[in-house]
Amino acid sequence: MSRTLSVVSLTAAIAASAWLHAQQPEFRVAAATVPVHATVVDSDGQLVGALGVEDFEVYDNGRRQPITVFDAGQRPISIVVMLDRSGTMDPHAARVEAAARAFVANLLPEDRVRIGTFGEYIRIRPETFTSDQAVLYGLIDRSPQPSGATPLWRATNLALDALMDEEGQRVVLVFTDGRDTPAFSEHVTFDRVLSRVRREETMVYAVGLAYRCEGTSRRRPYGGGPRWNQFRPGAPISPQPPRFPGPARGLPPRAPESAAPAPTRQSSNNCRDTAPDPDLRELAAAGGGGYFELKSSDDLRSTFERVAQELHSQYLIGFAAPDLDGRLHDVEVRVTRPGVSVRARRTYLAGSE
Repeated sequence: MSRTLSVVSLTAAIAASAWLHAQQPEFRVAAATVPVHATVVDSDGQLVGALGVEDFEVYDNGRRQPITVFDAGQRPISIVVMLDRSGTMDPHAARVEAAARAFVANLLPEDRVRIGTFGEYIRIRPETFTSDQAVLYGLIDRSPQPSGATPLWRATNLALDALMDEEGQRVVLVFTDGRDTPAFSEHVTFDRVLSRVRREETMVYAVGLAYRCEGTSRRRPYGGGPRWNQFRPGAPISPQPPRFPGPARGLPPRAPESAAPAPTRQSSNNCRDTAPDPDLRELAAAGGGGYFELKSSDDLRSTFERVAQELHSQYLIGFAAPDLDGRLHDVEVRVTRPGVSVRARRTYLAGSE
């Protein structure tokens, strides 16, 4: 049910090179190409656009590799949005729905989406990915569940499963206010989900909602993000993005592990502090995604809009896999321009000859 991190055929790679924008130079494309999506921000967390291939370097297990595919335009994505509907989210249901609708409104017409909810049970709808915003709005509005547990990692794992047959860029956006506290007999561990993200080319974005009874400063979102007027709504959309198919792959299920309870702090006015699962940050970083931790009073809508804008401002970088050894490789993307930083996936699973 899992699929190998992309090593593409020569035919698909040639098609990918034809898809590059006419104003960009052509690059040699090898018979096996690894795609990496990169987000570049400045010191203020604003998105950095208008970079060229000459501004990037990519390393495989510490060895610099020639960049064979490069695209800086907007590309369609396939995304599963997973919304926490456990009992503690009841007071914020209306705000969560409004944020999810804003996220959908900021997607491209070519984007393909499914909406998932988790709590007492897990549901991902519709049965197939859709670009119909009216359908998606209806699913968001009808998503409340009975109060229940928080099967965070099982829900994320099912979202990864849902994306397995999708081509191009694949994303999971998960929103929660707690730690993994499943009520299901089929428990999925964080290590299992992390292993999948390290081996598959799916990117995870996470938004964590924290309750703080006493006033504390807001944490800066991990990975930063754009100012709204910095988004490039007129950027070209590539009509035929590179396809990176691969054979089925993945890890076998691991033995269940006990879940740690969410930290709480009781105050004199019966308010309890809670925090989202700290492993969300590591999961997002592994695949090159972003993590945002918010207070309950923060504007969820603007954060969801921010994620949508960032996803369509990323650079696609491809390089020829130097060794088809079936092993996990470290990958590092660097930007040579001073004063900026880059986020991208940290590993990929090479195919076998």
